[in-house]
Amino acid sequence: MQLYFTLLLLFFSNLLFGQLEQKYDLSSKNLPYWVTLMYDEKSDVGNVIQEYEKFYRENEFKKNKYTQYYKRWLRDFSRTSNPNLENIINNENSNHWTCVGPFDFDQHAESRSYAPGAAHVYTVEQSVQSPNVIYAGTATAGAWRSNDLGSNWTLITKNLPVSSVYAIEIDFSNDSIVYISGNNKLYKSIDSGQNWIIVGDSLFNSLNHSIKDIKLNPDDNQHLFVASNHGLFVSNNGGYNFNNIINGIVQEIEFCPSSSDTIYAVNQTGDSTEF
Repeated sequence: MQLYFTLLLLFFSNLLFGQLEQKYDLSSKNLPYWVTLMYDEKSDVGNVIQEYEKFYRENEFKKNKYTQYYKRWLRDFSRTSNPNLENIINNENSNHWTCVGPFDFDQHAESRSYAPGAAHVYTVEQSVQSPNVIYAGTATAGAWRSNDLGSNWTLITKNLPVSSVYAIEIDFSNDSIVYISGNNKLYKSIDSGQNWIIVGDSLFNSLNHSIKDIKLNPDDNQHLFVASNHGLFVSNNGGYNFNNIINGIVQEIEFCPSSSDTIYAVNQTGDSTEF
């Protein structure tokens, strides 16, 4: 019985020790000022961030146990002490970024994620016609639309069997018309994502596409290019029929800014890519 309680005590002691974040070399006299601030039990997160950034503006950044602890410290602080840590960071330094979403239904899961509710974003496109309109494609949460530059988002693929959206293209003359990739198909909506149809002829849709890019000719909204693992395809009628113009795994396409007659493509060949 005594052995049992001893082992039980050791187990809980180790469990408690493992849950506590251990600090390093507190007695050292050569710690950077930001490190001593961070280790202070009454530390102000804004001051620590400011001193950290000041130090590495003047010194070469080298990854070490202090910088690693700093990342964990910020993450833990945002979870337990101040969920608005991003606002503090942005007040200290305007060069920082602020997360604007899109957020999924699990956005209050602070205890399970360092970015609760955030959807891993693959692609973002901004409307030419209405700059406040943004579409975003995510890894596991479908496609989203914002009408206010990302302050608020609406899930537009709720009724589609689509999770990963790698590519989006918005019609430059009408931002209610949008194309997305998903579920190995090409989808088109003419009402801002409220309803969707699968576009492409029977031959195009007989292929199991992994579409990584979609581009409209900037001078012709019916002239659509699609980069697929089965090649580069072009449509002259808004995606209803396609011709294959390049074979292989096409990963990205872009029009020349000064001439819509020139288009660039990146094609994967084995372990390398060709431009």
